[in-house]
Amino acid sequence: IGVGGIADNIHIPGINEAEGGQLVAICDTDQKRLNEIGDKYNIPQNRRFENYLDLIACSEVDAVEVCTPNYLHVPMAQAAAKAGKPINVEKPLSTNLTEAKKLGDTLLENSVPNMMCFSYRFKPAVRYAKEILNRGLLGDILSVNVEYLKSSAFWAVRRLDWRFIKEYAGTGVLGDLGVHLIDMAQFLVGDMTRVCAEAGIVVKQRKRLDSDELGNVETDDYCNFMADFDCGAHGMFTITRCAIGHDNTIKYDIFGTKGVLSFNLNNPDELSLCIGEIDVESYGMHTVSVPGKYKITQEQMFIDMASGKPCRYLPTVKDGIGCQKILDSLLESSENNCWISLK
Repeated sequence: IGVGGIADNIHIPGINEAEGGQLVAICDTDQKRLNEIGDKYNIPQNRRFENYLDLIACSEVDAVEVCTPNYLHVPMAQAAAKAGKPINVEKPLSTNLTEAKKLGDTLLENSVPNMMCFSYRFKPAVRYAKEILNRGLLGDILSVNVEYLKSSAFWAVRRLDWRFIKEYAGTGVLGDLGVHLIDMAQFLVGDMTRVCAEAGIVVKQRKRLDSDELGNVETDDYCNFMADFDCGAHGMFTITRCAIGHDNTIKYDIFGTKGVLSFNLNNPDELSLCIGEIDVESYGMHTVSVPGKYKITQEQMFIDMASGKPCRYLPTVKDGIGCQKILDSLLESSENNCWISLK
């Protein structure tokens, strides 16, 4: 459901490359776009839907992916769950925690396999880092330093699309980019207990989609925040779409009492490590290649999950709700210049 850029560039190619699944139907309210994508992927005319309820009701459809603007995620996923069909929902889960919880309530009554598109959790470096941390090789975790850097705020062609409107997006870089960092941090290090944030808008006006008239940007271009974790660690996070020279850079450093691991997801098959007596004594930071067994794609896991196969480290709607609570708290913190407890 939704055949914009994220579907065309990520989801559909991923389905086509995976084993055990097939794209059988698509849905979009933009008929021109619907037919362009339908022609591109050879979807029959009778399985190109403009109403998402018709796609969900289609007997050929066994599982549903929701790839629409944030404010539509919950009602569309609810409808699929009520129809008994597994769901894969784009991030963030919604525009606010109250709405996000509605999907959680629906899943209590309609238990279907469910997954969130926290796509960086599937990168080999992240999954290998999880194994290293699980084995306690870093000792007690002390601190986490994280950056997500993009230059997309300054794209000349960028207009006032739904991502810049609070009603439709809820947040800006926080929900679009930062939610990945939040999910990875909690996946790797554990639950956050409190946060303190500063967020702001750099490009304050953009041309509207249908004219050269300027409209106000309502969602954040950057957010810097601190977080404390249940394990006692402290985190520093930098998220911005105003970093000239960066297309899509995600960097993590996790420091423990016995070592450090680092990764840059521009090189998703590598980890940098300094672990163990020899490394630590010699300050021997070195790069290792991630073993092949840690490689799996987001779409392959969704197909495996929908097929009833066991899936390790699966991000679920419950994780999406937890991240939504943190997003809301970060906005509240930024607005009130204070720490917000998550407990």
